Amino acid sequence: MVKTEQTDFSQNLRLLCSFEKSVSDVCRAISINRQQFNKYLNAASKPSAANLRRICEHFHTHQSELYLPHAEFTELLSLRGYGSEHTVAGLAAPEQLVRRAFPGNRRALSRYLGYYLAHSHALSWEGYILRALVCLYERDGMILSKTISRVKDPKDGTPFISKYDGYVSWLGSGNTIFVVEFQNLAQDAIATTILQPNIRSQVSLLRGITLDMSSKLKVPYASNSVWKFLGTTVKQRSVLQSLGVFAPDSRALDPQVKQILKNTALYH
Repeated sequence: MVKTEQTDFSQNLRLLCSFEKSVSDVCRAISINRQQFNKYLNAASKPSAANLRRICEHFHTHQSELYLPHAEFTELLSLRGYGSEHTVAGLAAPEQLVRRAFPGNRRALSRYLGYYLAHSHALSWEGYILRALVCLYERDGMILSKTISRVKDPKDGTPFISKYDGYVSWLGSGNTIFVVEFQNLAQDAIATTILQPNIRSQVSLLRGITLDMSSKLKVPYASNSVWKFLGTTVKQRSVLQSLGVFAPDSRALDPQVKQILKNTALYH
């Protein structure tokens, strides 16, 4: 670790401790010797992997964040609501809980920003594959999502449109993306998608699972989900025209998408 990183770490740790009753309380809570903890605060030593994990769990932060430049870390805490009159003895106001759950994680998520075609099994049209458009983007230090689904009922042509807005998070060391979205047209559903990308490969297909409410049947369901990356910019009109529901063997679907969803189930 270079000296500047160790200095940033100690400054960031001192800042976090300033929101607690005392350093002694922190040491007791995370079972680390006060003398040893002082070395971290004074940039005289770096914590072991086990102690670093305890520190991160206590402060609800991530290892990579603790080594951010101090000015950037201070800004991050400000976005999460630290320093407000609502922060008392480590307890968080509701808005702070949201900030902690969705901290931004720009470094981890920057390579995933852009547009995707999201595919899943369609409960409202069982036997079909639903294709929606998702955009992951950054605003005010947060990573956000916007999803649109446009479907014509394959039987009678009735149109169904759903639009979602949500928060995106990268938590822990599990290389896991969490997307929680609110259906802002009908305002009758909150959808959750959990994706586990292969960080060693290019961003092309992201696989996971989606829990949502059927727009037609109004019952909850879970389906495997496959996101196909389109790029950081798209021709939105043509992409929107490509949305809808498709037969599992449709030539309009990517062969990899078809193969993945062919071997998975729909739960309701």
